[in-house]
Amino acid sequence: MYNYSNLCDYEFEILCKDIMQKKLGKPLQIFARGRDGGIDITDDTVKKNVVIQVKHYIKSKYADLLSSLKKEVAKVVELAPDEYYVCCAVELTAANKTEIYGMFSEYMEDSGNILSLNDIDEFLQDPENEDIVRKHYKLWLESTGVLGDIYNRDIFIDCETLLYDIENEQKEFVETTAYRQCIDILEQDRLLMILGMPGTGKTLTTKMLALYYAASGYRIVYTTNGDLQSIKKALSTDKDSKEIILLDDCLGQYYFRMKDTQENELMSLVKYILMHKNKKLIMNSRVTIFQQAKETYIDLHSFIESEKIKLQFIDMSMMIVEDKGRIFKNHLYFRNIPSDYYAQIVKDHNYRKIVNHRNYTPRIVDYVTRVQNYKRVGNSEYCDFIMRCLDTPMEIWNDEFNNRLQPEDRIFLTSLFSLTDVSVEEDVLHRVFNARIASLSSIDTTKNVWFGVLTRMEGTFVKIIAHNGVREIGVLNPSVNDFLKHHLDGNELEVNEIKKKSTEYRQIVRGFGPDMKDVMLAGNALSYNYGDDREKYAVILTYICELGICNDAYRDIVGEFVCKLPFFYYEKKINTFTILPMLFREPIAGYYDSYELLSAETFARLLMKMDFDDFCILQDGLNENRINLHSKMNIDFFVSQLDRAIRGYIDECDREEYYMEYDMYELFNDNMIFNGEYQEVDVDKVVKIVTERVQEDIYEYIMDKLSVFPRSISDKIDISSYDVWVDSSEIDQYVDETLADPGDRDIYDYYDDVESYSGRLSGMDELDLIFAE
Repeated sequence: MYNYSNLCDYEFEILCKDIMQKKLGKPLQIFARGRDGGIDITDDTVKKNVVIQVKHYIKSKYADLLSSLKKEVAKVVELAPDEYYVCCAVELTAANKTEIYGMFSEYMEDSGNILSLNDIDEFLQDPENEDIVRKHYKLWLESTGVLGDIYNRDIFIDCETLLYDIENEQKEFVETTAYRQCIDILEQDRLLMILGMPGTGKTLTTKMLALYYAASGYRIVYTTNGDLQSIKKALSTDKDSKEIILLDDCLGQYYFRMKDTQENELMSLVKYILMHKNKKLIMNSRVTIFQQAKETYIDLHSFIESEKIKLQFIDMSMMIVEDKGRIFKNHLYFRNIPSDYYAQIVKDHNYRKIVNHRNYTPRIVDYVTRVQNYKRVGNSEYCDFIMRCLDTPMEIWNDEFNNRLQPEDRIFLTSLFSLTDVSVEEDVLHRVFNARIASLSSIDTTKNVWFGVLTRMEGTFVKIIAHNGVREIGVLNPSVNDFLKHHLDGNELEVNEIKKKSTEYRQIVRGFGPDMKDVMLAGNALSYNYGDDREKYAVILTYICELGICNDAYRDIVGEFVCKLPFFYYEKKINTFTILPMLFREPIAGYYDSYELLSAETFARLLMKMDFDDFCILQDGLNENRINLHSKMNIDFFVSQLDRAIRGYIDECDREEYYMEYDMYELFNDNMIFNGEYQEVDVDKVVKIVTERVQEDIYEYIMDKLSVFPRSISDKIDISSYDVWVDSSEIDQYVDETLADPGDRDIYDYYDDVESYSGRLSGMDELDLIFAE
């Protein structure tokens, strides 16, 4: 049986309308019969030939249903319909149906006019009625079993943050107009950018889209930190595998942040998606940050605005009022708001003032329907409380933070903000927190302060997730970060205190530590904690080389690096091969004895690990710094390793990165043939041209890179364009896909008919129907 408890009363009424419309084979309308008259469904709001009474009463007793139906008898007599039906979410026995039929027998053909929960479920289980199930998202989603697989890492890749509290969120979720538009865009164009102001539901909509596609057989790949390199690695090597990539707050959470390399990485990812019809991409961003990104990165702006890319946008801030009403009602229903509080919402149509408020957002609705928040006020003050939150949304967290938290709670939250705007390992936050409270006499450190704070904060301000087996802590929703940023921007004393007690390099990066240049010059860089040895080497050695720092405090780390030559990349542009040449410049080389410390054996082991790009980066650095390291080893061994790396590049390089840049439509136009009836593209010729061009481009790339090496090395590399192979069948598939109509859809669109929520309502407007008691 489907889980009908996931439907609020209004959603159940809409479901019953769809069922009865199909059973009776005629269009139906929802109408209300006046105050306290209940909601009915009819074929004609004037004549009312057919009337259908819907009673939700999920998990209620039969006696409660019967009592309610007895009150309907006089109303039915007044309406005098030709046919009267009852639909209810209660399981009825034959005796129950007989009793109800006895009350309305004059207007019913037989007890078949009474649809119990069993009857409704039997109807929906029939494959012929799958269209109704699919239109009702919550029923369909549960039937797929995807909610039972939310921790399956074969389906959800790095999605721990995404899945936090997902089971409760999907109950409260409403299929908004924007959500259905998102589905349409993803089916049509496969690229989507969801925009909106804070709290408008960007992330929740992204989550629900993920569930929708997971239930449709897609693997979900997720990131909140903009690590596009990891995303690309996480994608299946099977190009036919159905995958959808979610980039949450892809340009920054509350301020614009994108590393220089990410512009090209993002454009490359978009091109990759466009080339593979089974891949989709969802990005979301705050509107202001998106605009800033376009102004900062001109190439990115031109790229996403181009007709070829067809990146589609959905603005969550443009939510229609009916969707706002359904979101509010769902929260009231599933949060079990007491009836005396709900009565204040309905009184004098107060819900209208709420959903039409200029500051209405789903995030504020979430806040005002949490029991710990609304219980602070009496039922008669509930609407005033909601309006105060809407009038001054920043005060929601201000009152909570300043008046309801203990000092150590506030230190905990600002320490978290000093480290991340996403999530951080628990032991890192614990270390920062301890450093800040250690010298505070006002906090009793004889108790387990950390445990007490974590207990109070979890579920109110923060969430705790397990990411790859490591516990991480992050804010419950981005509005907490918005508040903390606002709080710290106006509190110089606390910011200075955080800087003074900082223990992590990431605090320095976020502006909550001393200037890194000052730290380096003072010889204190090793007193900070780094994410790993890779970050420690990259940061400290880069500063040493760029500033020419000669300090005994760093002698060991320089010596350790040169003697071991650890193989690493850090943020794309900093790696073993950019750092190594700089360590042989004066005065660095003379002070740290780096040249003498580098052994031929260590250098040889490094060369054996390097790919062609590594060789080129290293040689560029040697040329720039006028360093000759080749004398450290046999030149023939260096050449043999370089040759191995080149041939490895030929075997492993992504041919797509080459042919996806070609203007295929120009090639199509230049290679048309007449088949006797009409002009068509000579596909074989185009495939041959593209194959030869890719082959030549790869060869030219290799030869261009080889030109940076000394002639004594490059002249010994024996390679020609014939050594470069290209799979023409792969090109053939790409040409066929490019020729295909981009408007074709390969799965049925279940969202073309949105009548269930937007049409055929009469007697009241939809807001009144949503909140009717």
